[in-house]
Amino acid sequence: MPPPRRAPQSLGLEPPFADPFADVACEGLPRPTLAYVLPVVERAFCERGLPAVIRSDNGPPFASTGLGGLTAFAVHLVKLGVTPERITPGHPEQNGRIERFHRTLKEAAMSPPAATLAEQQRAFDAFRRVYNEERPHEALGQVPPATLYVPSPRAYPRKVESPEYGAGVVVRRVRSNGEIKWAGERALLSEALIGETVGLVRHDDRRWAIRFGHLEIGLLDEHAMRIIKTPVRVLPMSRASVTHVSGRSG
Repeated sequence: MPPPRRAPQSLGLEPPFADPFADVACEGLPRPTLAYVLPVVERAFCERGLPAVIRSDNGPPFASTGLGGLTAFAVHLVKLGVTPERITPGHPEQNGRIERFHRTLKEAAMSPPAATLAEQQRAFDAFRRVYNEERPHEALGQVPPATLYVPSPRAYPRKVESPEYGAGVVVRRVRSNGEIKWAGERALLSEALIGETVGLVRHDDRRWAIRFGHLEIGLLDEHAMRIIKTPVRVLPMSRASVTHVSGRSG
């Protein structure tokens, strides 16, 4: 007996509620790993422009349990000036729009799953065409969302640069084991930050706030030489739009 066919993983990208375009990207992926997800997201960014924020659940490759919840994917977003924003664990209703979209997608294009990834992608493409270009949208006066869609004005850069830090920020490069050197000692930050520069700003008489780009991701206690996880704090930055992300099994 042949093994049961596994449904492809689907990656859906939706713009914020204020943006009428319903579905920026919908791709069938063998696995929801960085190697498969990043090219899809980058292609959408090149075609549609950069959002200010991407909201996701807390699964890979979007988030981790490490410092700042960072992953290699989240690090790439921050270097693009995009804020990774995550829902509260166990509360999918906080991403309700994408949850509803995924149910609609599954009913229309994945019940049952196609026999091959290529066939499944053709079903996704057909779904997107109807969903964006033919489906009347009640909130838009019964016109298809694509007729009112406007891309983000933030273009994808030719080169993705490392974050820059201003005056008063002590800069350290994260070593190949995820550590930085501080006051002659070593402090472990995150393997997701290997090769990247972080900034440290005095928080109080014994602690330094750790920054990566426009995110404050934790504290360094220089007396105990230990890292303290804190809620991520977004430093002042324009929020032009939000992109909602879902990576799910069918």
